[in-house]
Order: sequence, then C-alpha cells, then structure tokens
Amino acid sequence: REIGSIVRSLGCFPNEAEVQELVAKMEVEEPGGFIHLENFLPVMTKVLLDRRFRPIPEDVILHAFQALDENKCGYITKEDLVKHLTE
Repeated sequence: REIGSIVRSLGCFPNEAEVQELVAKMEVEEPGGFIHLENFLPVMTKVLLDRRFRPIPEDVILHAFQALDENKCGYITKEDLVKHLTE
C-alpha cells in the first residue's frame, strides 16, 4: 500500500491506476501485500530510465493556482482552497 508514496519520493508521479499497474508488474506474492526488493528494483529502474510519470511542469501548476487566486493577492486562503475543493 506504500508503493505509491515510495515511487513519488523518487520523483515520479503516477496516478493510482498507474501505481496498480506497477504493483502488478512487481508480482506481489506475499500475504499482506509486501513486495520483495528484487521485484521492485527492475520495474522501478525501467520507470526511472524511461522517465515515466514526470511531474506536472511548474508553470502549469502556477497557472492553476493563479486561476484560483480570485483576489490576485498572490496566495490562496485556507477557506478559499476548501471552497474550491468542495464545491
């Protein structure tokens, strides 16, 4: 269940479906969902070498936050963020 966090800590940002695809490639046979390092390393080495799951470019993220910054003050208040995420 921590594979997504581990993969993201390596600078790759797959969605949950892609994480499940990676887990399937790692041949999980252990009860409890453990993955052996020898199954993890080849899959992740290929992911890293192929430069899969790159993060969203910084300018795209900045543009998204600027769209949420209705007052054009350079930041988003907690209340505004909650409003945008729940409505």
